[in-house]
Amino acid sequence: MKKVPVFLIVFFAMTNISGASAATITVGANIEGADYTCIQDAIKNATAGDTVLVFPGNYTENVYVDKELTISSLSGNPVDTVVKAANSKDDVFTIVSDNVTIRGFSITGAGIDQYGDDKAGIYIEGANNGIITENNVYSNGYGIFLHDSYNNTLTDNSAYMSSIGGIFLWNSSYNRLYNNYINTTNQEGIYLYELSNNNELNNNTVNFTYSGIGIDLSLSDNNTLTSNTVLNSESGVLLTGSNLNSLISNVANSNNWNGIDFQESNSNSLCNNTANFNKNNGIFLMKSNNNRLDYNNASNNSYHGINLENSSTGNILTGNTADSNGKKNIHVADPENNMINAVLPQESDPAQELLFQNFIPSLIAIIIAVLIISWKTRKH
Repeated sequence: MKKVPVFLIVFFAMTNISGASAATITVGANIEGADYTCIQDAIKNATAGDTVLVFPGNYTENVYVDKELTISSLSGNPVDTVVKAANSKDDVFTIVSDNVTIRGFSITGAGIDQYGDDKAGIYIEGANNGIITENNVYSNGYGIFLHDSYNNTLTDNSAYMSSIGGIFLWNSSYNRLYNNYINTTNQEGIYLYELSNNNELNNNTVNFTYSGIGIDLSLSDNNTLTSNTVLNSESGVLLTGSNLNSLISNVANSNNWNGIDFQESNSNSLCNNTANFNKNNGIFLMKSNNNRLDYNNASNNSYHGINLENSSTGNILTGNTADSNGKKNIHVADPENNMINAVLPQESDPAQELLFQNFIPSLIAIIIAVLIISWKTRKH
């Protein structure tokens, strides 16, 4: 049997020094001196605030976390600490307590239950203020699923080969998703569904969502998406019935349909996004009103660069770049009720925004010239 390195136990114990009663409980199969051989036994015997420290190995179990705990792999390397579902019809980790941290595991093996519902690698139900970090979550129905859960932080996780989606939020608000990598899912990469409001999505990457959306917001408001990248998905970023969201400096390139797509979504802001080389439109608005599109780049798309269709009104486009698209660079179905560079356009032709930008200094020059001529005439 392997022995527990004493200095590592001391290190993790010291990290809990701020909580006088917190303990470090060890888990290891065939590890001499480990407290338990499975994670669930350690949780059962832990007290809220404890740390459960898991040694490298393969653990076949479904883990149910119902108290405030930090559950961490010893190595911090998910490759050598693997938790596989003992029952594929259940979630691998189920979290129902606030203030839970899960760090440094490979998590796999959740499939479909007896009712036909897909299960998750990590399922968080009604739990707040948790931290899910540095995990590899793969070959599950969903990678990470939050339901009715608030103020959680998901950072530096990989979710891949999911039969449904990578990260799914349902009625879950004020969560932070940073630096996550989602690859090879059958449907959505990141999905904010039904009253998932005020979330922050920063610097996430979604690649190869075969028949779904890279980042999908449905009936979800006031979210901020910054510096995310979506590539090789059916569509890049889709908003449906979602309002007052901000999309800043995101990249939605090389997708099979639209790069950024608004459906019946109002009062959103798009600033400095890139939507290039998509097989339909770069940026597309359908029945979407009062949105701001500022300084975006929508070029080299197969159809239009920026396309405002069917009853989309009150939208304002300023300083956007659209070049080398298959049809029009900027197409507005209702030009009388949308504004490009704060003037009502007669027609949105490829160079319209650039022409307006050049018009102002020319107009000023003409006015100055007229004033000079008038002054000289009066002098003589």
